[in-house]
Amino acid sequence: MHSAMAFSGDADDIARARARLGPPDNEAPAAVGVSGVIGRSIDAAILLMGLARYTTGLQVELAIRCRLDLDPADLTYSTLDGGLLAGVQLADGRTAVAGRFRWDDGLSADEPLLTHQSGGGGGREWSTNLWLSPAPPPGDLVLVVAHPALGVDESSFTVDGEALRAAAGRVEVLWPREPDRDHALPEPAVPEVAAGGWFERAWAPAEPKDPR
Repeated sequence: MHSAMAFSGDADDIARARARLGPPDNEAPAAVGVSGVIGRSIDAAILLMGLARYTTGLQVELAIRCRLDLDPADLTYSTLDGGLLAGVQLADGRTAVAGRFRWDDGLSADEPLLTHQSGGGGGREWSTNLWLSPAPPPGDLVLVVAHPALGVDESSFTVDGEALRAAAGRVEVLWPREPDRDHALPEPAVPEVAAGGWFERAWAPAEPKDPR
């Protein structure tokens, strides 16, 4: 039986949410050392640029390459993932699709989650980083992609489980993660302006209104 993850505001929940949503900032990841073309059409290709293993998950770097410039007015390509469909299948048969999960759906602590981290591009090159958590179980990992707008049908790329296992042993934890500190926001600095001018008057504190 798996307990559903519900995030409140306490430190433990924040730490769990951080691990689910992105790589830990106190680790030096290990490259899995795989890359290649996952799928392609006549005019486009989806590439696996690299995998980075962390103790809590796997970062997946994908890229789109196009033969011709894309029309910048086409909204299909205005988002970070550029219309790309991406998912994974774990060695135990479980699956996860990027962008499919919503936090109010509920999520067990060990259920695979694939999220978009960052990305962008333009012209003939697009890229996106995905985060898979928790770390995949032993065995092969299958990446599945498609891009209907670019004519790329469903295609897959199998990452050897031994390569994933070897990378896990090379991850370096730099230091224990310290709790986040509370930082007071500094008062905004008021720039120097000419005395008696409009800006001096505009920056002056507003006079309190008479409540009557």
